[in-house]
Amino acid sequence: MLTEIESIAMHGHTRPGECILKASELVMDFGTKRVLDGIDMQLNRGEILAVVGGSGSGKSTLMRQLALLQAPTAGKIQLFGMDVTNMGELRTLPLRRQMGVMFQHGALFGDLTVLENVSLPLREHTDLTLGTIEEISMLKIVLAGLEPDAAALYPSQLSGGMRKRAAVARGIALDPEILFLDEPSSGLDPISANAMDELVLHLKKTLGLTILLVTHDMDSLWRVADRILLLAEAKVAAEGSLRELVASDNAHARGFFQGPRGRAAGASHDQ
Repeated sequence: MLTEIESIAMHGHTRPGECILKASELVMDFGTKRVLDGIDMQLNRGEILAVVGGSGSGKSTLMRQLALLQAPTAGKIQLFGMDVTNMGELRTLPLRRQMGVMFQHGALFGDLTVLENVSLPLREHTDLTLGTIEEISMLKIVLAGLEPDAAALYPSQLSGGMRKRAAVARGIALDPEILFLDEPSSGLDPISANAMDELVLHLKKTLGLTILLVTHDMDSLWRVADRILLLAEAKVAAEGSLRELVASDNAHARGFFQGPRGRAAGASHDQ
């Protein structure tokens, strides 16, 4: 018989648009430095939520905590309606399998091929045969926009964009409900960055994913974000759609979205 946690992980207890991940009064300290201070936020099923802010604003730290990769100093995290803050790694494992992560620089294992990197979650968390694992992994590699022959390459043989796509393929290997993307277009040329944005939208549509992405790319915000969370001074400084934030009289929003880069991106997408 399935436990309650396993049942929720497999079938979910929410409908499209309902809250799937929630943080309440989240705090994170590194020594004497407070990086996050009382963060309240939620991620709704089927949306793309972008987390933005200046350098050192806590974007990636917040993502790691929401992905259950790092325990907060204080506060509460709810996943699929369950408080998982102090649940422990073993009990949260079925829920963690419903979350995939693409780290900023890919975090691929350098001594493994792309196929082996993508296969790793399936080897660790399923009892599937090797043949089935490789078949699923190849499907995810192609779904992430890589050519099949890229499966035999090592990370050192990949371009920056290819490494990010390989990391995305690994992130979706277990068919998660939530995909975390840390700076998916960072360091890419404009054409590759645009292709990455298209991949994000494609994955949301074809796999029904709920996506949280950390980014500083203004063009990406216009293309893919349904809602934006702006962090500043360790807090949520503003929240809303990009058009709402661009028009906001909030001082942090004005500084972030109405600067030269923000105006240029907005103008190009209003054409």
